[in-house]
Formats: sequence, structure tokens, C-alpha cells
Amino acid sequence: MAFEKHFKIENKLIGGKKTFVIAEIGSNHNQDINLAYELIDAAVESGADAVKFQSIKADKIYRIEDLDSQFLEVLKAIELKEDWHHNLMEYCLKKNIMFFSCPTYLEVVDLLVQTGVKLMKIASPQTYGFPKLIEKVGLTGLPTIMSTGYCNYSEIERAVKLFEQTGNKKLILLHCVSNYPTPYDNVNLNFIETLSRMFNVVTGFSDHTLDYHVTIAAVTKGAKVIEKHFTLSRNMKGPDHFLALEPKEFKEMVKCIRDVEKALGDTHKPGLMPFEVSFRDEIEMKIFASKDIVEGQKFRQEDIMYLRSRKGLGISAWQEDIIIGRKMSRSVKKSEMLEHSDFLDQEKGLTQ
Repeated sequence: MAFEKHFKIENKLIGGKKTFVIAEIGSNHNQDINLAYELIDAAVESGADAVKFQSIKADKIYRIEDLDSQFLEVLKAIELKEDWHHNLMEYCLKKNIMFFSCPTYLEVVDLLVQTGVKLMKIASPQTYGFPKLIEKVGLTGLPTIMSTGYCNYSEIERAVKLFEQTGNKKLILLHCVSNYPTPYDNVNLNFIETLSRMFNVVTGFSDHTLDYHVTIAAVTKGAKVIEKHFTLSRNMKGPDHFLALEPKEFKEMVKCIRDVEKALGDTHKPGLMPFEVSFRDEIEMKIFASKDIVEGQKFRQEDIMYLRSRKGLGISAWQEDIIIGRKMSRSVKKSEMLEHSDFLDQEKGLTQ
């Protein structure tokens, strides 16, 4: 079964010229619903196409008895309350931005479907380690993003194959390095193109670097979906705030992405720009007389001088072979621009 390379999520075309930009709110709501609303507002203002949360519940993803108290406290602090899902969806609908969340346990997949999400996300830990969740998400039939951090080639292949077996044709693979933050020499943006070739799917980039210029570069490598962590302030407490973009930065990133999309154009060279058409005759080197030449004299290579001219059509430097060895139809002075009419036809003795 072939995956679709272009499809719509609501009114957003995925895989087209316009990059789908996700503000990864994740756990940066700090379990404050009002802060979550503020983040959504800021994402709208910043130009994001969607906001993404993480549906985490500590006792659904860990055996609590195995956790030390400090880790459990951190995990509890980033949980997304189940009764928030509908509230966040309703708020996003009012703000005209797409809401979705990353299921980390099986039951929340059903909750997300009931909430009315139009997009699913399988995070890297689940891609690597939770086949039943991959299967359940695939069976929803919803377009699905799958991140590939933690995974080697064979592990990406097994996850994609399992998803494919559900009959779901709308898969987006994100190149992802699960290192927070990711050093530049670990990013390996060229792997985006490798994913596209290997699986013939829409590809994108989940960026964990501290800036956003690498994100913009990913668009030039074919990323059609961009996911970037988002916060109101990097000074806030929480595991992901320090590597996230603040609203002003995120807005500038989106602007740069939109500029790059325009600059990328198509794979073929378009027609000449109006300026090029109007100016190209002036920049072409034309043939001028390097010395005085008398009527009837044969024109030689050493009689040529190459210059540009802003007057007259002249003879292009590309056409010198058709005038070398021909006789002059008139006398010309040094530095005079030559025209085709200045030469006699070799056979008939007539001017060209």
C-alpha cells in the first residue's frame, strides 16, 4: 500500500508548498489551564497552524512502585488532565487553530477521538517501544505524525510496516533527535531526504535545537511539517521551557519559513523576470572594431573588441564566427559598434 504524498487535514494541505507548523506546547502548560489558553493565544499570534499537547498520565505509562519520589514528582507535574482535552479543543476551535495531542497510553486514544481531533501524533518513545499504540492510532484512520527519535533503520521500518497494516494511508514521518537540546553536529538534516526516499511519505522535522535557523534549513531539505517547542518564557519552571522558543522568536521563525517557501520555487527554471528581459541586451558583450577597417577588407579575429552598449542591437559575441573572414561593406572607425549590415555576403557580394 502506498502512502499519500498530499492530503488535507481540515483546510490545511499537507505535503504541498506550504509547511505545516506546529507549536509544541507539550507539558509547558505547567498544569495551569489558563496558562494553556495563553499559550494557545500566543501560538495563534505567532502564525502556527496547530498546537500540540502531550497526553501523559503517570500511572498509565510507569509502574509507580519503581519510581523514586523526585522523578514521580516531575512526571506528575507534566500530566495533562483528561477533562482538559475537551476544553482545549473548544478553545482552539474558537481561536481557529488546530488542536491535537500525543497519546502515551492506550485509553487516551479513544478520548482524543471523542474530543474530535483531526490529527494524531505518535511520539518517538511510542514509535520505538509501543506497538499496540501504533496499531490503535493507525486504526483511527486519522492522519498521523510519527517521530523517529531513539529508532534505528530497522525500528523505523517495523513501526511504519505496523502502521501500514492498519490500512491508514496518511502518515507523516518526522526526523527527530531525542537529545534535549540537540547539538548542531548531531542534527543530520540530510536524513529527512533519506526518510522520504525509504518510505515515500510526507516528511518533516521535530527540532530540539536551541535556535530556529536549523528549523528553517529543514524546510530546504524537504520538511513539510515542522514541530518546535513553544513557551511564554524560557525562565519558567518545567522540563521543556529552557529549549523552547518564545512567542516573538516563534513568529520570526514562521515568517522565515514562509519567505523560504517562496524562495524555493519549483524544480524547473521559470521564465525570465521582466527586469532580466529588459536589461539582458545591455549586459551582453557586442562586437566592436578594435581598429580602423576599410571597405572591402576581410574581417579578422584581431579586428574584434568586446564591449557592452546601451544603443543599437549590434552583433552578439556569440556570433563572431559568422563574420570572421567576410568583407566589410563599408569603412568603420576604431571603437565603432558593428552591425550585420556592415558585412558583405560571401557568395553574392550583398549585405546581410
